[in-house]
Amino acid sequence: MLEKLFNSPTQWMLNKSMDVASLRNEVIADNIANVDTPRFKRREVIFEENLKKAMQFDYSNEAKLKVNDTRHYPLIEESANIPVPEIRVMEDLSYRNDENNVDIDVESAKLAKNKIMYDAVSQSMSKELTLLRLAITGRG
Repeated sequence: MLEKLFNSPTQWMLNKSMDVASLRNEVIADNIANVDTPRFKRREVIFEENLKKAMQFDYSNEAKLKVNDTRHYPLIEESANIPVPEIRVMEDLSYRNDENNVDIDVESAKLAKNKIMYDAVSQSMSKELTLLRLAITGRG
């Protein structure tokens, strides 16, 4: 019973998002560190696309829980494909003679965006746990 309280779909998604943001931070930092390395190709973390595909609900199959609104999340079953982050090497065009395709300005902007995302998800997780504590203790 308690595992359902601490492993709700919302908490699972927030936890996974924090993990992905942490991995994305490492990949961006690696890209920045290799900005002057000849023939280095930048890498990106792909997760959101995989998550959207995994969360698409097949209404043709009968489900254990009836969902009556497209905004509702279906239950994630144990056998469901749980998406994992994927690191892709981007072989796109290189604007430099040394065939390195890392743009320090783009990577710095991605790093700032990722930090904002991590902070927002972290704050959401904190609020989620505060609500859970409030529900358990009944105090405000």
